[in-house]
Amino acid sequence: MANQALDEEKTLARLQALMRSEHWLATYVSDLLSAHDLSAGIDFRTAEQLLAAEREQFEKDLAIARRMLRVYGKQVMAENMPQNAYVPSNG
Repeated sequence: MANQALDEEKTLARLQALMRSEHWLATYVSDLLSAHDLSAGIDFRTAEQLLAAEREQFEKDLAIARRMLRVYGKQVMAENMPQNAYVPSNG
């Protein structure tokens, strides 16, 4: 009984930490809870639609990040490289 209470406390703490984060799962859980509140219940179809929307947004964000890396990657790497970093010669 004590282990179950401890596990539930850990799970609740982890869920609360997730909900405070910017992780995509936090948005998904929030959307699920909102859908549940609006319709007094939720089904697998709704959960699947919400997950598909999260995936679509993730893929759009990933495409933007890849384009930004391709365009600005060398500039960012040069700005972040220490001025006195050792660069071996090819000789």
